Amino acid sequence: MISMDMKYTALYWALRFVENDLDIHTKAYGDYKITINAEKQTVDYGNAIMSENNGLFRHKDFVIFECVDRLLSKGYAPSSIKICAVGSPQDIIVLGKNSEDISIICEQWGNDFETASTSFSASDNPYSVLYTSRLASGLLEFKSHIIANETDYNHGIFEDNAPLSNYKLTKAKSAQIEQTNDIADFEIFEDELVTYKGKSKIVKVPNGVITIGASAFWNNTFVEKIILPDSLERIGGDCFYYCTNLKKVNIPCRVWIMGNNPFAGCPLIEITNNSPSFILENGVLFNSDKTNLIHYTIEKPDTEYYVPDGVICLGKHCFYACDNLKRIIVPSSVIRFENNPFACCTKLDIENHSPYYIFESGIIYNKFKTTIVGCLNKTELDRFVVPESVTLISRNSFWNCKGIRHIVLTKNIDRIGYNPFAGCESLLIESENPLFKIVDGIVYNPEKTHLLCATDKAVGQFFKIPDGVTHINRGVFSGCSSLQSIDFNQVTYIDKSSFTNCTSLKEIVLSDKVTYIGEWAFSYCNNLLKASIGKNTFIDKNAFNECPVAIEWRG
Repeated sequence: MISMDMKYTALYWALRFVENDLDIHTKAYGDYKITINAEKQTVDYGNAIMSENNGLFRHKDFVIFECVDRLLSKGYAPSSIKICAVGSPQDIIVLGKNSEDISIICEQWGNDFETASTSFSASDNPYSVLYTSRLASGLLEFKSHIIANETDYNHGIFEDNAPLSNYKLTKAKSAQIEQTNDIADFEIFEDELVTYKGKSKIVKVPNGVITIGASAFWNNTFVEKIILPDSLERIGGDCFYYCTNLKKVNIPCRVWIMGNNPFAGCPLIEITNNSPSFILENGVLFNSDKTNLIHYTIEKPDTEYYVPDGVICLGKHCFYACDNLKRIIVPSSVIRFENNPFACCTKLDIENHSPYYIFESGIIYNKFKTTIVGCLNKTELDRFVVPESVTLISRNSFWNCKGIRHIVLTKNIDRIGYNPFAGCESLLIESENPLFKIVDGIVYNPEKTHLLCATDKAVGQFFKIPDGVTHINRGVFSGCSSLQSIDFNQVTYIDKSSFTNCTSLKEIVLSDKVTYIGEWAFSYCNNLLKASIGKNTFIDKNAFNECPVAIEWRG
């Protein structure tokens, strides 16, 4: 569900836990409180919940944790929930009304859940559930396999509108999707539009669709107008990301939730809003109580913006590429910057009044100065030695900061999020830290099996992956525009966005050892013409998006 390196903090915020003390995240459910100790990776579930497993060490533990939050948020009493010990047949027991007890087994999203589902069987309780969840582009998704009365179901217990007793179980959502002439251009599962595959300038999403999935229209450069149906309730994060010609889109009246800025990277967009769950004010989109700033229109001509007092969160990429802005005033009410809200604002300075963040020489830290949250794109630093108080460098934190020339990783850093130095074309990385092995400016794990970070200056035109390296981590070579040729050597796994915008790359040859190529791995490699790939390699969606490649399958 959650990347164990650092994405769990995004999960805490998505569940609306707040870090008021260092590494201590809390949330209240009425008068009841749950506390997370992020440093110790433990959860205090309070006195009423019987818990024999308080750890957050496995992916599965995060699914258990999210499931408990979902149950409490739906209104189940804390005293009705038991969290079982590691190794028990079930992970959660819920004492339901009218003896409708539920036993829940939690699994990590993906293969673990799908494999477990094939052999899942009923327990002694009236309702047996196999459950999984994940955080995808700011929205929490879940799946459930329910057995009741020797019958299999998938819906009816965990949905927001599901009752707390007398469950109305179904095998599939009863979606009635409008059968339009271009229905083949839409990949729809139940009531969710997963992907739009067409090239029309005007796209009318079929009525009956309830959810637009994360990244559904990602980088569709053909579409100019999207008409969303009145049936729509959920807009996934990043779903219109980089739709560079999109001019018009509407938010229908039933939409009550959306993920990370769905409209980021759309320079021409004009949004109309009919939903009471959102406020659109002079080109700036907020949630209904104006505590979350979701999107600031790129074309707004203003050079200065005062974030309204009362805003708590600046959402992911909310000011993305708003290059007219030279100054933003952040009020004291803000307690959360999501992932890189100021990305690609090359002229921007910040006047900060939030006690939750520290700005020094263009670098953004959390209030404890233990985390580097980001860096303003206009920052110029010849040599930046990371303060020794810092233990975490957040994902995307130095993204496209071309004025940073040297960074020294100091001894107390224990985590680096994915893709932190993408686009830092002039950067060389040094390390005083044994957790990060540096060879010729390239960052590896201590065992030198995973390639963690690389920059254009360190990689150069020709690069050979060293012996023993099997994993290229997320976003490692992103923005290495000088790279013309790469020898993958013993690599078996190429993660998401690993080679995006490697514009000089013309041909790749992947050995039969490569089992996986992640989403957007080679997207925007606009000169990549040929890829030789083994027949057993799995290629994820959009891996070669905006890329003219011809794939040669071997074997």
